[in-house]
Amino acid sequence: MLRLLEILELPTFKDAVIVAGKGGLTNNVQSVNLMDAPDIIHYLNNEQLLLTTAYSIKNTPHALMKLVKQMAEQGCAGLGLKTKRFINEIPENVLQKANELNFPIFEIPLDYSLGEMLNEALGCILKERTHELNYALNIHREFTNIVISGGGFSNIIESLASILKLPVILLNYRLDIMAYSHDIDKEAFFEIYWYIHEKIHHEDLDTYKVLTLPREGKGNEFTEFSIYPINTTNQQKGYIILLGSTLANVSPFTLAVEQAANVISFEFMKLHALEQHSRRLKNEFFTDLVDGVIPSEEEIINRGKSFHLNKALQYICITCKVDDSSDFYQDTHPLQTEKEINLRRDRIYEMLESILTKQFESSNVFTKGDLFTILIGFDFYNEAMEQTVLEAVTELQTDLYHSIDCPLSFGISNYTESLKEIPTSFQEAVDALRAGYRENKKRFIKTYRIKELAEIFKTIPTQKLKEFYKSTLRDLAYPKDKEKEDLVQTLSVFLNNNCQISETSKLLFIHRNTVIYRIKKCEELLGIELKGSDETLRLRIALFIRSFFNNRIEKQTL
Repeated sequence: MLRLLEILELPTFKDAVIVAGKGGLTNNVQSVNLMDAPDIIHYLNNEQLLLTTAYSIKNTPHALMKLVKQMAEQGCAGLGLKTKRFINEIPENVLQKANELNFPIFEIPLDYSLGEMLNEALGCILKERTHELNYALNIHREFTNIVISGGGFSNIIESLASILKLPVILLNYRLDIMAYSHDIDKEAFFEIYWYIHEKIHHEDLDTYKVLTLPREGKGNEFTEFSIYPINTTNQQKGYIILLGSTLANVSPFTLAVEQAANVISFEFMKLHALEQHSRRLKNEFFTDLVDGVIPSEEEIINRGKSFHLNKALQYICITCKVDDSSDFYQDTHPLQTEKEINLRRDRIYEMLESILTKQFESSNVFTKGDLFTILIGFDFYNEAMEQTVLEAVTELQTDLYHSIDCPLSFGISNYTESLKEIPTSFQEAVDALRAGYRENKKRFIKTYRIKELAEIFKTIPTQKLKEFYKSTLRDLAYPKDKEKEDLVQTLSVFLNNNCQISETSKLLFIHRNTVIYRIKKCEELLGIELKGSDETLRLRIALFIRSFFNNRIEKQTL
């Protein structure tokens, strides 16, 4: 890109005199315009140089001041005025304003016509553009050849670092390091990694940005670095990080980074397509497995060879789902929402995979509908391992909520004794998840133990259960109006949250005074005070009997 000071060195411009705005001589010049129309500002573009005789404003002294202000606001490169023709001199207040705005004004002598100057300037710009295009094509060809020859990300980054003479790092959109040049100082880089992490997550970096560290880390030689975002059509982004002082305003420098980003974006798209294909095959196999359509253990092992299923292990299923009331699904632009949801679902999947599968050696993540499922195998599943799983899931749930504002709820199954029992394990996890939602919980982790209680209840005669239910809940046993239905719901949530009024209020989205009123009303109808453990236990059992019978007749799915 040519700068104004380079244009002023051309033969037809050599006698021009800078009279104001010398601070703007480094302005880029993309094009040159020659015009004397009264409304000239409407025809000028960003980084455009204007040459004029000022004929249209010769009788309106204030018009020149207005033109200078408008051109500066529009980001024009500068103004060349042929004086001693229609205006003898440029007013002092105009020159003062141009100096304040760092907007260059130069006087053009009468020796050359404006047409000659225009032609020479445009010819020089065209020559520079041709040079830049050839440079870009050569750089692009070099990077493309690297990819064709199987070089991959590492070779592209190494080549870019050699061209720029700067250390370079490639991050994917999860900020994992994909490649780095050999001259990188890893210790110095990790001093600024978290600063880069914060910048990317708190700013929408869509353009090349040069940043300076707020303070130098110990032993950190990089006081300046720049970030170049890589965008792809499927939203999978990456970032090229350049460490050290850059020449961001110099065309060859930026062209090299741009061409590297273009080639890398295609590689990201290819990688994404391969990951999606692999994930689709995995989902198809595990969907068949949990649906029980694979007839034998031998076939499960044969079809699942690449997933390392082992008949000697005990497996548990963990299912999770984004809570329906989450803002995850809320947006005014449906098409944009679909893209964002797909991107965030990918983020959830990848976090499940990167955290749980790293912590548990024999594990697989797959999706079925809107459910994410993790199948984990253990040599021996005991209480200690169960506690480890709960801690890992709790940490994962917190990380997902804070990193991408995504509330997830989890259901955890009992363990299996054989691969053929995995469909049962999956259904147990789904039932645990469903039970949590029936209790109006959000961001919960629920195990399948509640199902064991249901199995016990199945051994009790139905009539006995109904008698206990009716005698305990009295007028609330079979609510016939909305008021009593609200009372039962409030009572259930209140008991499930250890009789905490504030927590009940939050979960039901009602005022705490409303909770207090409803609980007092329940006490009046039931003839008890909800203070003793015996009374609350009896009510909890009765409400579980209610959900137990509802569960036996409902056919809805998650």
